Amino acid sequence: MSNTHTAAELAAILAGHKLWSLSVGMAGSLANLRDADLSGAYLAGANLRRADLRGAYLSRADLTGADLSLANLRGADLSRADLTGANLRHADLSHANLTGANLTGANLTGATTT
Repeated sequence: MSNTHTAAELAAILAGHKLWSLSVGMAGSLANLRDADLSGAYLAGANLRRADLRGAYLSRADLTGADLSLANLRGADLSRADLTGANLRHADLSHANLTGANLTGANLTGATTT
């Protein structure tokens, strides 16, 4: 089952996550976008470090230059997503669908892909 968010809701989640990340967990909240329908979303440059994106639908999403380091993307649909220059360092991409995804220049150091 997917969760759909309005643009305003997504902006609030990302703002809270950015605050959480900058404050080392003292303020804001970790982004919980588990099973979220973010297909086609514009998330270029987004800070999604450590975010919970398990099972998220990110097909055709623009994640150019996004920070997805340590993010949980287990089972996410990243088909045809643009991950050019994205930081996926130590991200969990187990069982993720990367069919047709653009990973040009993406950092996949330590990422789990099995």
